[in-house]
Amino acid sequence: MAALPIELITEILDRLPVKSLLRFRCVSRRWRRTIDSPRFVKSHLSRSVESSTNVSLFLRHSSSLYYIDLASTRSVEEMNYPLMCYSDQIKVLGSCHGLLCISNAADDVVIWNPSTRKHKFLPYSAVEVRRASAFSVCVYGFGYDDRHDDYMLLRLVQLVTEPIESEVSIYSLKNNAWKRLHDMPYSLVYPRKMGVFACGRLHWIMTRELVSDSANLLVAFDFRIEDFKVVDQPDVIDNKLDMDVAVLEGCLCLSINDNHMSVDVWIMKEYGLKESWAKLFSIPQSDVTRPLGFVRPLAYSSNGRQVLVRQDSKNLVWYHLDTNCIKKVDIHGMPSSFEAETCLRTLVSVDDYGGITKKKQRELEEKENKNKR
Repeated sequence: MAALPIELITEILDRLPVKSLLRFRCVSRRWRRTIDSPRFVKSHLSRSVESSTNVSLFLRHSSSLYYIDLASTRSVEEMNYPLMCYSDQIKVLGSCHGLLCISNAADDVVIWNPSTRKHKFLPYSAVEVRRASAFSVCVYGFGYDDRHDDYMLLRLVQLVTEPIESEVSIYSLKNNAWKRLHDMPYSLVYPRKMGVFACGRLHWIMTRELVSDSANLLVAFDFRIEDFKVVDQPDVIDNKLDMDVAVLEGCLCLSINDNHMSVDVWIMKEYGLKESWAKLFSIPQSDVTRPLGFVRPLAYSSNGRQVLVRQDSKNLVWYHLDTNCIKKVDIHGMPSSFEAETCLRTLVSVDDYGGITKKKQRELEEKENKNKR
């Protein structure tokens, strides 16, 4: 391998899983510089996204966080995370490009890469809208702004009042700072559900009014314009039914619970194009032993013929798109109830963002170019 040109070595390394790359950093200084370079990290990330490889699943139960490799789904591994746990509870706020954002009961928030184990704590930001006499809810959404090459965390605090009163703040990993945005005119339907990142936007199910029979809206926050917009739903669905939003290999999905008789899962094949909504599959209540509740698609199988689905925070099942059959996933050590979040295994590092990191990136790229001469 030492006699091979660095371009060919880089091409070979680009196809390897993160676990192998972390070991190969020890081969030589040249390999370490190559693997650590921002150019290689982005190339490896792009290949993983395009090929849908290096995908893992994280399950949260109370204060425990578990990891499943979707390439095998044979075992569950409990993870140690860089956060103090209070009141026996943590929250997963979202994942993007291999970075997982989590928080605890004390509102400590950390952005963490479970593969490299590097992390960064976010600065504290006080909430101004809360009042002692009013009930408030707080949700987050974590995603990536491709225009500025920056990872962002949106915090939405809402008072359960009429008229709707909210406070929207956004954190920039590159600037390591929060800023206040203008308020939002919609009301959260599910006060504990975090935003779903797809196609450069965060998504929630919301309504325009705090009344029980209000129509559900699919609302997106666009990082590029820093504003909320309503996304068109399929015309044929009843927008007053219970619905949930999800992402499947980068495509936006809607799960519609038809009065607990069945759940339909819709997928938007071309973002922003209403006509591209298509029903992916439907699960009738008669096909499962437990109440259907919410059904959330998580990932495709390696051959693309099955979809891994979380059913009502209790089960993982494979849904076969060709035969419409359901197969329960039984993995030893899996918690009895859980929230599930897919996360890529990448080399993306929080150290490559912030005040000093632009300089560090330039230095790494200069060294990389110098070594090629």
